[in-house]
Amino acid sequence: MSGYITDVAYPRAFVPQVSPALLRLVAAVNGHPAPPEDDFDYCDLGCASGDTITTFAAANRGARFVGVDFNAQHIAQARERARRGELENVRFLERDFADLAKDDLPAFDFIVAHGLWSWVSPKKRDAILELVRGHLKPGGLFYVSYNALPGWAAIEPLRRLMRELAPATSAKAGSLERARDGFAFAQRLADSGAAYFASHPTAKSMLALMQKGGSAYVAHEYFHDDWEPMYFADVARTLTASGLGFLGQVPLYANVRELAIPPSLKKVAESVTDRVTLEGLKDFATNELFRSDVYVQGKVARSVAETRYYFEGTPFGTLALLAQVKRDVRLPFYTLEYKGPIYDAILAVIAERPSTAMELVQGSTLGWDGQMRVGDCLLNLALGGQVVPMRPAPPLADAPSVPTSASTHYTLLDPYNRLVLEEALAETGPLVLASPVTRDGVHISLLDALCIQLVTTGALDPSGYGDAVRAYARTRPMPLAFGDRKIKDAEELTRIMARETERFRSGSLPRLVLLGVLGAAM
Repeated sequence: MSGYITDVAYPRAFVPQVSPALLRLVAAVNGHPAPPEDDFDYCDLGCASGDTITTFAAANRGARFVGVDFNAQHIAQARERARRGELENVRFLERDFADLAKDDLPAFDFIVAHGLWSWVSPKKRDAILELVRGHLKPGGLFYVSYNALPGWAAIEPLRRLMRELAPATSAKAGSLERARDGFAFAQRLADSGAAYFASHPTAKSMLALMQKGGSAYVAHEYFHDDWEPMYFADVARTLTASGLGFLGQVPLYANVRELAIPPSLKKVAESVTDRVTLEGLKDFATNELFRSDVYVQGKVARSVAETRYYFEGTPFGTLALLAQVKRDVRLPFYTLEYKGPIYDAILAVIAERPSTAMELVQGSTLGWDGQMRVGDCLLNLALGGQVVPMRPAPPLADAPSVPTSASTHYTLLDPYNRLVLEEALAETGPLVLASPVTRDGVHISLLDALCIQLVTTGALDPSGYGDAVRAYARTRPMPLAFGDRKIKDAEELTRIMARETERFRSGSLPRLVLLGVLGAAM
């Protein structure tokens, strides 16, 4: 793929925006029928090392996945991880997008292109659209993300500075060295008080992001030959010409006019009824930097009835314990509040057991509120990220029990999650486990990863946890962070982990059991 960096791998990461479960939510919020929950086909264009798509494949073993990337190193790593995670429902293709027509590909319910559209040439974008036209099912969803204007207008000069004005590196230098030297030069300019950075604080904040992301991130973000921030209206026009209709975007709240438009601009936006025009206005209202958009193959059918059908008939649950569910969520311009008897009653139930609005109103407390009102509350909770769709809970008699004995040993139920845990403790991969209950990834902390290792080591009694923690501490090149503290001393880490393991047993462990990640060892 001419002009696209292949001599350095992109940093490994999990991309939650492209989750099939989340994309179905985008469809539901916008009143469009969602693709199937379980039996579906999914394609990830530019899958990198495959951490995202393998997580989805492990969480949806009844679905089928295809990952495509031009970088041989990415595909080799993705295939090896799929093999070790015993994933038979995912395959990886090392391809230029223009060559995909040669492959025997199925019709897809989802095609996603994260972080590609504004980084590849117009010819490659045409190849992506050809694939979408030929292989996305009618009603299927196409996700595309890109650097957006007007937000990037003030930052584009930073790329020019790093690529063209920084002192030239050796002609033999690779992308990593070019990115490192370009960033260092830009940082020196900013530290010296260059007026550009003083006048454009967003550019200075991007330097901080680059520092955190590392040279590989900088190379892939700024050093491709083809790089073009875009206006939403231009992208929408191109995709509409290919038979795709704009449906919505991620994050979820951005699909709700009352939450997406700043209060000061609501009057200006009142007369705008066309959704595409409204999206362009929103971008100027918020100085949008990055868009994650969802299109549908064919005509967009927006219906309030479809939204109600989804939120009244889909089981929802919480990822957190009841005490940890947020009762107010701050969005960029507004705060969502989940207070009062109806939210108390809903959350008390679904924090323990995924339930539909219909099931919730069958309880004596919520029966007076009605199914429609409860469905609206579930929608509001989803907009703030406090509930997610889950598989229906089994009958109470068959529901998994959560042993509480400190001597109980557990097991990671999926071989893929065992691979993730191994990589997480070595700090070589994202801290995301696959949940068959949410059909999605579940983020964990490094502390929780260590606790999982302790409780899933079958030969290890709790009395031996201290020795295991000491051994782990001695092999770590870096300290383990606890808030603002960094602990490297093995004995101090052992004392802290004794407390953290108890916290894990009473909090995160039962939740991971309910999410189908952990189970009691037989």
